[in-house]
Amino acid sequence: MKARLLSLAIHVCAIVLLLNIGRHASLAPEIAPIGLLRRDAIRLVAPAMLHGGGGGGERSPLPASLGRLPRFARRQFTPPSATPPAHALLVVEPTLIGPAEVRLPAVNLAQLGDPFGRTGPPSSGPGSGGGIGEGDQGGVGKRRGPGFGPNDGGGISWISVVAGEFTAPKVLYKVEPEFSEEARKAKYQGTVLLTLEVGEDGKPRRLRIVRGLGLGLDEKAIDAVSRWRFRPAMRNGSPVPVPATIEVNFRLL
Repeated sequence: MKARLLSLAIHVCAIVLLLNIGRHASLAPEIAPIGLLRRDAIRLVAPAMLHGGGGGGERSPLPASLGRLPRFARRQFTPPSATPPAHALLVVEPTLIGPAEVRLPAVNLAQLGDPFGRTGPPSSGPGSGGGIGEGDQGGVGKRRGPGFGPNDGGGISWISVVAGEFTAPKVLYKVEPEFSEEARKAKYQGTVLLTLEVGEDGKPRRLRIVRGLGLGLDEKAIDAVSRWRFRPAMRNGSPVPVPATIEVNFRLL
Protein backbone atom coordinates (compact mmCIF):
# COMPACT_ATOMS: atom_id res chain seq x y z
CA MET A 1 0.00 0.00 0.00
CA LYS A 2 2.78 2.39 0.96
CA ALA A 3 4.64 1.45 -2.23
CA ARG A 4 1.55 2.34 -4.32
CA LEU A 5 1.11 5.67 -2.53
CA LEU A 6 4.79 6.49 -3.01
CA SER A 7 4.57 5.59 -6.71
CA LEU A 8 1.43 7.73 -7.11
CA ALA A 9 3.12 10.68 -5.41
CA ILE A 10 6.13 10.35 -7.70
CA HIS A 11 3.90 10.32 -10.79
CA VAL A 12 1.93 13.34 -9.56
CA CYS A 13 5.18 15.27 -8.97
CA ALA A 14 6.43 14.30 -12.41
CA ILE A 15 3.19 15.44 -14.03
CA VAL A 16 3.30 18.78 -12.15
CA LEU A 17 6.92 19.26 -13.17
CA LEU A 18 6.13 18.55 -16.82
CA LEU A 19 3.18 20.97 -16.71
CA ASN A 20 5.41 23.70 -15.26
CA ILE A 21 8.06 23.06 -17.89
CA GLY A 22 5.42 23.19 -20.62
CA ARG A 23 3.98 26.43 -19.20
CA HIS A 24 7.40 28.12 -19.14
CA ALA A 25 8.20 26.79 -22.61
CA SER A 26 4.99 28.33 -23.96
CA LEU A 27 6.23 31.79 -22.82
CA ALA A 28 9.31 31.58 -24.98
CA PRO A 29 7.66 32.79 -28.22
CA GLU A 30 6.39 35.93 -26.42
CA ILE A 31 9.93 37.03 -25.51
CA ALA A 32 10.82 37.81 -29.14
CA PRO A 33 7.93 40.24 -29.75
CA ILE A 34 8.80 42.10 -26.52
CA GLY A 35 12.38 42.40 -27.70
CA LEU A 36 11.23 43.68 -31.10
CA LEU A 37 9.06 46.32 -29.49
CA ARG A 38 12.02 47.59 -27.51
CA ARG A 39 14.16 47.75 -30.64
CA ASP A 40 11.41 49.68 -32.43
CA ALA A 41 11.25 52.19 -29.59
CA ILE A 42 14.99 52.75 -29.77
CA ARG A 43 14.89 53.04 -33.56
CA LEU A 44 12.23 55.75 -33.35
CA VAL A 45 14.36 58.03 -31.16
CA ALA A 46 16.33 59.52 -34.07
CA PRO A 47 13.29 60.38 -36.26
CA ALA A 48 11.57 61.90 -33.21
CA MET A 49 14.52 64.26 -32.77
CA LEU A 50 13.85 65.54 -36.29
CA HIS A 51 10.40 66.74 -35.27
CA GLY A 52 11.71 68.99 -32.52
CA GLY A 53 12.60 72.61 -32.26
CA GLY A 54 12.86 75.39 -29.76
CA GLY A 55 13.35 79.05 -29.21
CA GLY A 56 14.99 81.63 -27.04
CA GLY A 57 15.93 85.25 -26.70
CA GLU A 58 17.46 87.83 -24.40
CA ARG A 59 14.53 90.25 -24.00
CA SER A 60 15.83 92.61 -26.66
CA PRO A 61 13.46 95.28 -28.02
CA LEU A 62 14.59 94.37 -31.55
CA PRO A 63 13.62 91.24 -33.50
CA ALA A 64 16.16 88.45 -33.83
CA SER A 65 18.84 89.25 -36.38
CA LEU A 66 19.79 87.13 -39.36
CA GLY A 67 22.67 84.71 -38.84
CA ARG A 68 23.88 81.14 -38.92
CA LEU A 69 23.05 78.43 -36.41
CA PRO A 70 25.63 77.03 -34.00
CA ARG A 71 26.43 73.35 -34.25
CA PHE A 72 24.25 70.72 -32.61
CA ALA A 73 25.48 68.62 -29.68
CA ARG A 74 24.06 66.20 -27.14
CA ARG A 75 24.62 68.72 -24.32
CA GLN A 76 24.38 72.47 -24.13
CA PHE A 77 26.76 74.33 -21.85
CA THR A 78 26.19 77.77 -23.41
CA PRO A 79 23.12 78.87 -25.43
CA PRO A 80 23.76 80.91 -28.60
CA SER A 81 23.67 84.69 -28.55
CA ALA A 82 23.73 87.27 -31.33
CA THR A 83 25.38 89.72 -28.90
CA PRO A 84 27.93 87.71 -26.88
CA PRO A 85 30.10 89.60 -24.33
CA ALA A 86 33.14 91.17 -25.94
CA HIS A 87 35.56 90.12 -23.20
CA ALA A 88 34.50 86.78 -21.76
CA LEU A 89 36.79 85.22 -19.15
CA LEU A 90 36.04 81.68 -20.29
CA VAL A 91 35.00 81.09 -23.89
CA VAL A 92 32.64 78.11 -24.28
CA GLU A 93 31.31 77.24 -27.72
CA PRO A 94 27.53 77.81 -27.90
CA THR A 95 25.50 74.83 -29.11
CA LEU A 96 21.95 73.66 -29.65
CA ILE A 97 20.72 70.30 -28.41
CA GLY A 98 20.15 67.84 -31.22
CA PRO A 99 21.81 65.11 -33.29
CA ALA A 100 25.37 66.16 -34.12
CA GLU A 101 25.21 64.50 -37.54
CA VAL A 102 22.42 66.76 -38.84
CA ARG A 103 23.30 68.88 -41.91
CA LEU A 104 22.49 72.47 -41.04
CA PRO A 105 21.18 75.08 -43.50
CA ALA A 106 24.19 76.76 -45.15
CA VAL A 107 23.82 80.45 -44.31
CA ASN A 108 26.60 82.60 -45.76
CA LEU A 109 27.03 84.70 -42.61
CA ALA A 110 29.75 84.85 -39.97
CA GLN A 111 27.65 85.86 -36.97
CA LEU A 112 25.27 83.65 -35.01
CA GLY A 113 21.57 84.37 -35.39
CA ASP A 114 18.30 83.10 -36.76
CA PRO A 115 18.55 81.83 -40.40
CA PHE A 116 15.10 83.34 -40.93
CA GLY A 117 15.77 86.50 -38.91
CA ARG A 118 16.05 90.09 -40.04
CA THR A 119 19.04 91.95 -41.38
CA GLY A 120 20.13 94.84 -39.21
CA PRO A 121 21.86 95.37 -35.88
CA PRO A 122 22.74 92.20 -33.94
CA SER A 123 19.90 91.18 -31.65
CA SER A 124 19.00 88.00 -29.79
CA GLY A 125 15.33 88.88 -29.98
CA PRO A 126 12.56 89.54 -27.44
CA GLY A 127 12.35 85.96 -26.12
CA SER A 128 13.79 84.77 -22.81
CA GLY A 129 15.94 82.08 -21.24
CA GLY A 130 18.97 82.61 -23.47
CA GLY A 131 19.24 81.77 -27.14
CA ILE A 132 17.91 83.74 -30.10
CA GLY A 133 14.34 84.48 -31.19
CA GLU A 134 10.91 85.03 -29.69
CA GLY A 135 10.69 81.82 -27.68
CA ASP A 136 12.19 80.41 -24.49
CA GLN A 137 14.74 77.95 -23.08
CA GLY A 138 17.98 78.55 -24.96
CA GLY A 139 17.19 77.59 -28.55
CA VAL A 140 16.66 79.52 -31.78
CA GLY A 141 13.17 80.44 -32.97
CA LYS A 142 9.69 81.10 -31.64
CA ARG A 143 9.05 77.94 -29.64
CA ARG A 144 10.31 76.42 -26.35
CA GLY A 145 13.44 74.33 -25.99
CA PRO A 146 17.15 74.30 -26.79
CA GLY A 147 16.72 73.32 -30.45
CA PHE A 148 15.66 74.89 -33.75
CA GLY A 149 12.41 74.39 -35.62
CA PRO A 150 8.64 74.81 -35.45
CA ASN A 151 8.12 72.49 -32.46
CA ASP A 152 9.12 72.31 -28.79
CA GLY A 153 11.56 70.32 -26.72
CA GLY A 154 14.94 70.52 -28.45
CA GLY A 155 16.31 68.85 -31.55
CA ILE A 156 15.62 70.01 -35.07
CA SER A 157 12.75 69.51 -37.51
CA TRP A 158 12.92 68.17 -41.05
CA ILE A 159 11.68 71.58 -42.27
CA SER A 160 14.77 73.18 -40.77
CA VAL A 161 17.13 70.56 -42.15
CA VAL A 162 15.97 70.92 -45.74
CA ALA A 163 15.83 74.73 -45.64
CA GLY A 164 18.68 74.85 -48.14
CA GLU A 165 21.41 77.37 -48.86
CA PHE A 166 20.51 80.94 -47.99
CA THR A 167 22.22 84.25 -48.86
CA ALA A 168 21.13 87.50 -47.23
CA PRO A 169 20.09 90.55 -49.27
CA LYS A 170 22.69 93.24 -50.00
CA VAL A 171 22.28 96.98 -50.56
CA LEU A 172 23.19 97.94 -54.14
CA TYR A 173 21.95 101.53 -54.26
CA LYS A 174 21.40 103.83 -51.30
CA VAL A 175 19.76 107.26 -51.04
CA GLU A 176 20.91 109.43 -48.15
CA PRO A 177 18.03 110.94 -46.16
CA GLU A 178 17.42 114.68 -45.99
CA PHE A 179 16.85 116.64 -42.78
CA SER A 180 13.44 118.12 -42.21
CA GLU A 181 13.29 121.87 -41.65
CA GLU A 182 11.89 121.35 -38.14
CA ALA A 183 14.76 119.05 -37.12
CA ARG A 184 17.37 121.32 -38.69
CA LYS A 185 16.10 124.38 -36.85
CA ALA A 186 15.99 122.45 -33.58
CA LYS A 187 19.44 120.95 -34.26
CA TYR A 188 17.83 117.58 -33.59
CA GLN A 189 19.58 114.36 -34.60
CA GLY A 190 19.45 110.62 -33.92
CA THR A 191 18.62 107.25 -35.50
CA VAL A 192 15.37 106.01 -37.01
CA LEU A 193 14.85 102.25 -36.92
CA LEU A 194 12.47 100.78 -39.47
CA THR A 195 11.51 97.38 -40.81
CA LEU A 196 10.72 96.41 -44.38
CA GLU A 197 10.51 93.48 -46.75
CA VAL A 198 13.01 93.09 -49.57
CA GLY A 199 11.11 91.59 -52.49
CA GLU A 200 12.31 89.13 -55.11
CA ASP A 201 12.92 92.14 -57.37
CA GLY A 202 15.20 93.80 -54.81
CA LYS A 203 12.75 96.61 -54.07
CA PRO A 204 11.77 97.51 -50.48
CA ARG A 205 8.12 97.37 -49.50
CA ARG A 206 5.93 97.38 -46.38
CA LEU A 207 8.14 99.93 -44.63
CA ARG A 208 7.23 100.51 -40.98
CA ILE A 209 8.81 102.65 -38.24
CA VAL A 210 9.94 100.67 -35.18
CA ARG A 211 11.66 103.51 -33.34
CA GLY A 212 11.15 107.04 -34.61
CA LEU A 213 12.47 110.52 -33.89
CA GLY A 214 9.59 112.79 -34.87
CA LEU A 215 9.98 116.32 -36.26
CA GLY A 216 9.48 114.97 -39.76
CA LEU A 217 12.57 112.71 -39.70
CA ASP A 218 10.53 109.48 -39.73
CA GLU A 219 8.90 110.48 -43.01
CA LYS A 220 12.27 111.49 -44.47
CA ALA A 221 13.73 108.08 -43.51
CA ILE A 222 10.88 106.19 -45.20
CA ASP A 223 11.14 108.38 -48.30
CA ALA A 224 14.88 107.69 -48.63
CA VAL A 225 14.82 103.94 -47.93
CA SER A 226 11.86 103.41 -50.25
CA ARG A 227 14.23 104.36 -53.11
CA TRP A 228 16.99 101.93 -52.06
CA ARG A 229 17.69 98.90 -54.23
CA PHE A 230 18.93 95.52 -53.03
CA ARG A 231 20.37 92.36 -54.40
CA PRO A 232 17.55 90.05 -53.24
CA ALA A 233 18.01 87.22 -50.78
CA MET A 234 18.61 83.86 -52.44
CA ARG A 235 17.56 80.41 -51.32
CA ASN A 236 18.79 77.47 -53.37
CA GLY A 237 19.64 79.84 -56.22
CA SER A 238 16.22 81.54 -56.42
CA PRO A 239 15.30 85.04 -55.13
CA VAL A 240 12.98 85.05 -52.11
CA PRO A 241 11.32 87.87 -50.14
CA VAL A 242 12.78 88.43 -46.67
CA PRO A 243 12.16 90.92 -43.85
CA ALA A 244 14.94 93.37 -42.98
CA THR A 245 15.70 95.97 -40.31
CA ILE A 246 17.33 99.25 -41.34
CA GLU A 247 18.95 102.00 -39.25
CA VAL A 248 18.81 105.50 -40.77
CA ASN A 249 21.18 107.96 -39.07
CA PHE A 250 20.55 111.69 -39.00
CA ARG A 251 23.68 113.61 -38.02
CA LEU A 252 24.32 117.34 -38.19
CA LEU A 253 27.79 118.40 -39.42
